[in-house]
Formats: sequence, structure tokens, C-alpha cells
Amino acid sequence: MNHLPASQRFPGLKLLVAIASFMVVIAGIMSAQTFLIPILFSLFLAVLGSPAVGLLMRIKFPKIIAVLTVALIFIALLIGVGTLLGRSVNEFTNSMPKYTERVSELSQGFQVWLEEKGLGTIEDGVFSKLNPDSVMNLLGTALRGLVSALSSTMMVFIVMVFMLYEAADFRDKLQLAMGKAFNQERFEGVAFDVQRYLAIKTATSAITGFLVAAFNFGMGIDFWILWGIIAYIMNYIPFVGSILASVPAIILALIQFGVPAAITVAIVYLIINVGVSNFLEPIMMGRRLGLSPLVVFLSLVIWGWIWGPAGMLLSVPLTMVFKILLEHSEEFRWIAILMDNRPENMPEITSS
Repeated sequence: MNHLPASQRFPGLKLLVAIASFMVVIAGIMSAQTFLIPILFSLFLAVLGSPAVGLLMRIKFPKIIAVLTVALIFIALLIGVGTLLGRSVNEFTNSMPKYTERVSELSQGFQVWLEEKGLGTIEDGVFSKLNPDSVMNLLGTALRGLVSALSSTMMVFIVMVFMLYEAADFRDKLQLAMGKAFNQERFEGVAFDVQRYLAIKTATSAITGFLVAAFNFGMGIDFWILWGIIAYIMNYIPFVGSILASVPAIILALIQFGVPAAITVAIVYLIINVGVSNFLEPIMMGRRLGLSPLVVFLSLVIWGWIWGPAGMLLSVPLTMVFKILLEHSEEFRWIAILMDNRPENMPEITSS
């Protein structure tokens, strides 16, 4: 009986062990989400802030002063955004009875229009089960849940400060710990690419939020600041984020001004998101930092399954960081190539 060489045999046992190990890791990540999610938010904030800390230290600021300065700026920005968001949601919640009455009027008008066209009524149809109070309460509950999720930031702030403080000396510690095995050029390449991606994604999300807020303000739609903040946050979620961000503004435009205004809002949201995501973002990031659309979609599904809405929010940043780390690894670089949208633009790495 002929036997294949060991190099040509299908590694079934190794594959099973790898799959089992992967599932154990996933189960651990899911069970530790309460602990891990704030740490990851802290890590991303620290990565964004570490260049500013380095700049302040180069102009002779003491390290603790530089760290506290950057941390206070982040805290002020987050508290400001959180305050605006909370106030807008409270105002929206208090205004729901007014909008509920308008929804009832629109529903009755639709009934009349159907009767005039000889199409009957929808009393026995699925639309009769839609209570205006339920629709508005559902929207208000979702917005309050968003505020609640963003308000638990004390741990994020504390961990961020410690990470910023450690980041100033982290490269030197790795140099001492790893000795000749430490490749400074590769480490700096990974750090730069991660910082660049997060900075660009934050900037494009801010542009999206500003454009959305300005448009809603120009249209006269109530709570335009709220819709801009939501568009900024949801821009981190690929594919479905922009759709979910547009729904409340479209509903409110329909309630305030009718069907033509709602259609206009939907079209402008589409133009803004397509323009920023498909044109501006690729230009700013360059082809090398792009992810395959399939990888983006799968990351959204997988991280959403693991961590729910927070996982969807973090899906692309986490996957992008993972890809950057892999592309700087000689052993796992092939995975990064499969994940890349334009792998031919990926630079070669030097051996350590």
C-alpha cells in the first residue's frame, strides 16, 4: 500500500485542533466582552493620542503633563459630544407626543388616499398593527440606549491615561525585552499604519457627521445635531451603519414635511455616504490600507455575533489592525494578502 509523503498529507488532526482552539478563543472573547470592550475603546483612543503625546514631549513637556493634556482634550471632547447627544435625546423624547399626533394624521391621510384611489383600506392589513405610539417609543428607546452605552466612559478614561503614559516608553521596553529579535523598523511601521488608519477613519466619520448635520439644519429638520452625531458614530459600522443612521432623520422628515422631504433626505444621505466611503476615504487612506469588501462584510457579521452592536462598531477598526499586524509578519503575511483589496500595492517587509 502506497503512502503519501508527510508533506503531502492532509493535516486533519492539526486542522481540528486549530478549529477547536479558535472556538475556545471566541467563547472566551464573548464571555469577557464587558471587560474587553472598554479596554479596546481605550486602546484606540490611546493610539490616536500617542502622536500628540510624543509631540508635546519633543517640545520639552514632562511626560505626565503631556499625557494629562492629551487625555483632558479627549475627555473634554467626549463629554461635550455626550452632553449634546444626551440633551438632544431628552428633547426628542419630550417631543414624542407631538410627533405621535402627526403620525396619526399621516396614517389617516394615507387611509383617505387609498379610499380615493379605490384601493380599500388597510384596517385588516399588516399596517393596522403599527401603533404610532409604539413606533415613536421604539425610536426613543433606541436613542436612549445609545446614550447609555456611551455614558459608561469612566473606565475608558482611566485605562486610556495609563496606556498613553506607557506608550511613551513602550518601544524602549520592547527593545530591552526582545534584544536583537526586536525589529524597530517593523514595529514603527505597524504603529504608524494603525495610527494612520484610525485617524483617517475618525476624520471621515467627522466629515460625514458634519455634512449630515448641515443638511438637516438646512432642511429645517428638528434635532439636526442629534442626527449628525449619530451619523458620525454609525459611520464606523460598514454597510448597515449609514442605513441605520438615516432612518430616524427620514422618519422625522416624513412627519414634519411629508413624503417628498423624506425622499430628499434619503437621497442626500446616500450621496454623502457613498461620496465619503467610496471616494474620499480611499483617497485619504490609499489603496494599501484597503480591505476587501467580502472581508469587511464578514468582519461585520462575525464581530456583531461576538459582541453585538459594540462589535459592529469596532468590526472594521479591529479587522484593519489585525490585517496591519499580519502584513508585517513574514509567517502570516499571506493572510493579509487575502484580506487586502489591492494586494499588489502591499510593500515588501524586511527580515528581522
